Amino acid sequence: MKKICIVEDDVGISTSLKLYLENSDFEVLVHETWVGAVEVVLESSADLVILDINLPEIDWVQVCAELRKTSDIPVIMLTARWGEIDRITGLESWADDYIAKPFSPRELLARINSILRRSQKDENEDQTTILTYKDISLDVDKLELIVWWAEVSVTKNEFDILEKIFSENGKLVTRESLMKEVIWYDNYVYDRTIDTHIKNLRKKLWDREVILTVRGKWYRLNN
Repeated sequence: MKKICIVEDDVGISTSLKLYLENSDFEVLVHETWVGAVEVVLESSADLVILDINLPEIDWVQVCAELRKTSDIPVIMLTARWGEIDRITGLESWADDYIAKPFSPRELLARINSILRRSQKDENEDQTTILTYKDISLDVDKLELIVWWAEVSVTKNEFDILEKIFSENGKLVTRESLMKEVIWYDNYVYDRTIDTHIKNLRKKLWDREVILTVRGKWYRLNN
């Protein structure tokens, strides 16, 4: 049974969400503050964290960054804000997904299952592939990105997107295929999510020309 840790100070939201997820066969741990949840997340081997970024006592950007230093656990952020800047900031802060209040529990469950399916897929595959391009290498088995002999931290979504683009070896990759086949969103709705991931990757690769955007709809490796 998969474990989910919810960090949410609104008792109404956390209680109803806990019940909904437990009825969907998840074990659910609930905390009202991030401080009380840190040890539980790391020691309980939770499979995913749902974090309310509007908690008054935390800097949620720092929380995500600090968590990524010691764990690859997926993080879904809950927020009352839904501006484009908020979404981009969230994705740049090492979160795996982002959903605004009020939200549909069914939509949140779909996103949780999407993330966990991808994680399970990676665990079950016996991969030994290393993809290379110039001074960049992707170790698919170890989920490591090496740029100029130095390991670079990337989110799970960023790694999977880069792997898809690298594996196509210069062929065009559509934004829709990245949404449906890589991030595994069941329903494709145009937004800036993929664009933000690509922007983040260009920064981390130290060369914006590695990934080209073609007519605003496709991406490809520049080879």
